[in-house]
Amino acid sequence: MTPRANAFWRFSLRTYRAPGVQEACLALQDRCGADVNLLLFCGWTGRDGRALDPASLLCAIGRVGPWQSEVIAPLRLARRGLKRQAADVPVAAWAAPLRKRVLALELELERVEQSLLAELASQWPPPAQPLPPWQAVAANLACYLELLGETAGPDEMAHLGCIAQACGPGGQTPLPG
Repeated sequence: MTPRANAFWRFSLRTYRAPGVQEACLALQDRCGADVNLLLFCGWTGRDGRALDPASLLCAIGRVGPWQSEVIAPLRLARRGLKRQAADVPVAAWAAPLRKRVLALELELERVEQSLLAELASQWPPPAQPLPPWQAVAANLACYLELLGETAGPDEMAHLGCIAQACGPGGQTPLPG
């Protein structure tokens, strides 16, 4: 793993653990089809003042889309199925340990996806006119949601705001307006 990929992974772990971020990311994943790693990528690149245009975001989506849909999503589905099976007492003894193993593998696959994104970002030149980080993070998240074909209603805006807030230095990105 490259130093840049490690930096993105460390950023993601810290950000995802911030209050409300996990819930916000998962809600956007379930409601809008968002990829949690791409949400975090929007924040990570925005911290450097980089506003991702639709073409850059589409490039990132294209880079990891097959990995997400063909590798991670089926494993996530299996993990969620194992969680539901744990309610069946005779199956629970087998389902719980398998679920832990599947979760560990899923996290390993997420880390690979982040390496792919970090590698892609390392190929981009620095922004000619960096934006203030809070502005770039907010713009990146909004652009990503728009590319997903989603209209940001009040719930989605609250989730995006929570993620943006956690992406700032020390988890303190001021929110616009």
